[in-house]
Parts: sequence; structure tokens; C-alpha cells
Amino acid sequence: MSKKALLLLIVFTLFTSVFAQENKDLQETFLEAEFFLMNEDYSDALTYYLQLYEKLPENENLAYCIGVCYLNLPGKKNLSVDFLETATKNMSAKHKEGTVNQIAAPYEALYELGKAYRINFKFDKAKETLTRYYGTLLPDDRENLDFIKHEIEICTTAKDLIAKPISFSEENAGPLFNDEKSNFNPVISADGKSFAFMVSLKFYDAVMFSRLVNGRWTVPVNITPEIQSDGDFYISCLSADGKTLFLSKDDNFNSDIFSSSFNGTSWSKTVKLNKNINTKYWESHCFMNEAGDRIVFASDRPGGFGGLDLYTSVKVNGDWGAAVNLGPEINTPFNEDRPFLINNGKILFFSSQGHENIGGYDLFRSDLQSNALWSEPINLGYPLNTPDDNIFFMPFNDGKSGYCSVFKPTGGFGKEDIYKITLK
Repeated sequence: MSKKALLLLIVFTLFTSVFAQENKDLQETFLEAEFFLMNEDYSDALTYYLQLYEKLPENENLAYCIGVCYLNLPGKKNLSVDFLETATKNMSAKHKEGTVNQIAAPYEALYELGKAYRINFKFDKAKETLTRYYGTLLPDDRENLDFIKHEIEICTTAKDLIAKPISFSEENAGPLFNDEKSNFNPVISADGKSFAFMVSLKFYDAVMFSRLVNGRWTVPVNITPEIQSDGDFYISCLSADGKTLFLSKDDNFNSDIFSSSFNGTSWSKTVKLNKNINTKYWESHCFMNEAGDRIVFASDRPGGFGGLDLYTSVKVNGDWGAAVNLGPEINTPFNEDRPFLINNGKILFFSSQGHENIGGYDLFRSDLQSNALWSEPINLGYPLNTPDDNIFFMPFNDGKSGYCSVFKPTGGFGKEDIYKITLK
């Protein structure tokens, strides 16, 4: 072999070795991003995806991943549009997950872009894009076809509802219940003397509790260690006297409903509700009425109308009896979640992807009629409901007011603040 040929071989070997190492480093970074994305840690995932996109700006799949991350970060959802528009310029039905060498984005980029348009009030563009995505679905994919058809219809109903805004006042719950972190899932007992909520701490989501003493709320106490949570329990409701706390436990594969009791000194370790309530399927939230003899909860068990349905159960011999579906007046082929049953079981507040909707989950109210059927759910209206998800509203004062968490780009204390809403 000549010296020139040998030199070329050495250069080629070094080049391929360096290239292989660089590609290996990129793949490792990509897998880190995928791990965080899978765990819905969108902020950390975004950091890695942006690093990769700076080196691989022609990779539309990375643009898709970045768009998805921005779409799930409060205050940054508008940034998703440009990246998702880029992603839809190169899509493939043969999309392969798990590799940085995948250049084309999946056709799901059209769905995410349609959602991004809707959230950013671009309803005509959302309708056009979702219609394109509808055309990519298989004819026998009935569930997704029905869902996207509904999403397309929302683009029209949203504009109608937004044109008729409701009137309400809102009051920030203040620094006792809000800080620079996310504060969410606020619940108050029916007697108005106990208040609980969640706060996102550095390594886990904590359960906080406060009592009204001499007309003033006590400094909230982190009761996460008492109920023996690893940060995976999320508040559903407080009993009327504030001595029983219901929570759901989400481990990413299943969700069950638990309760904890206060003995006057401390909270007990959580106990799972019985098999009439918890199944091998997803039970995400429950709420107990003032009398303490009925709960309403969400579940995607078989036999419902589609997705998560709302069910009720009454106490039989001191424990929860068989679950009964609330019926087609409340439940749709899509998800219903976060039910709250007040006024002695006569008023139901809940969130839904169905019914007359502005987009995502909206908040609804229904009243129990004299024929024992629920009235047609009424959308609580814009701007309490927005084109984004509005999923948790804790009613109080016979439904005339309630508590929810809201992200505001300016003002407030942190990422999400707890507000008291008074409906007019």
C-alpha cells in the first residue's frame, strides 16, 4: 500500500471514528430528552431538544418534539406554533421513535399544530389543520376519527361562546396559599374551616393543609410525610368537617383513590377505597357530598360511554357500594373528570372534553331535576373557560363561587396561583 493510500485510510478511519462518537453523543442526549418527555417533565426535555436542534436544524422531528414541549409549558405555548409549523413540512407515516436519526416528524404533528392554533385563538387555522390530520387516520380508527371530528366542530363553537363572555370577579388567595412555585388543586371543606392544596416543590408535589382559627387561616402545613406520600398523591376533596381528605395516586400506569383521616393531632397514612371504587382501570378523582354518604368519581372502566366517565356510589353498611354511571346526560364519548357534588347532591360541577366546548377540557355545571335526571350541562363560559384545558374548579357557597388555579403571564406570585372566583 502506498504512503498516500495509507494516509487516506488513516484520515478516513479517524473521520468515521469521530463521526460515530459524535452521533453516539447526540443519541444519548436524545434519549435523555425522550426520558423527560415520557415523564411529562417538559421543561427539562426542552433543554435537551433545543441543544440537539441547534446542531441538527434540518431535523423536523426535533422541531416536533420542541413544539410539544412548548405546548405543555404555561406562558410559552405561543412558542409552539413556529416549531410545529416547521415539523409539518416533513412528515412520515413510517416514523421511528427512539432515534435522533429520525428526520421526518410523525403525522401527529398536524394534531399538535391544530391544538396549538386553537390554544392561541387561531380557530380557522386550527380547523384547517385538524381536517388535514383527520385525512391521515385509518377508516377503522373510529375512536380517533370521532375525537378529531369533535375537535374540528369545537373550532366553530369556541368562537360562538367567546362572543358571549360571562361576568365574574377573581381574587388572588394571597401569599399564604401562593408563592413562586405552582400552587394548584385547591379544596375547601363545606363548613369553610379547612383548606388544602398542592404545591410543586423541588423534588415532589406536596400536600398542604390549613385551618381557619379565630377568623384567620393558619400557616399551611406540609402533611405529605404524615399521609406517607412520595409526592404522587393529588388532592381531590375534603369532607364537610375537614377531617377526611380524599386523594388520587397516579403512578403513570394506574390511578386509584385513597383517603386519610385527621385524629385531632395528625393525619393517618392513606387507605385505598374499596373495589367498588378502585379497579384495575383509571380512577382519577372523587368528591364526597356534605352528608358524607355519597361520592362521585371519574373512571375509565368498561361499560361507560367512552374515555373517563363519572360514577356515583352511596354508603352501604359503612362502606362504599356499587358504582352507578351518571348516564348520557353527563357522560360523552370523550373524557369527563374532576366532579364536585354540592348542595346535598343537587348541583354537579365537572370538567369535560365533550358537550358545547371552547377547547380541551371545559368546566360545566348540571342540576339534578325532579325526574332524578341531570339537566343538560351548561358551559361555565368564557373567559373562565379558555381554548386551553380548564379542569379543576372547587365550587363553594352553593356554586356561587369557587376556587381554581390560574397561570397569569404577569402579576401573581408564581407559575400557578390559587384564586377565588365569584360568578355573577
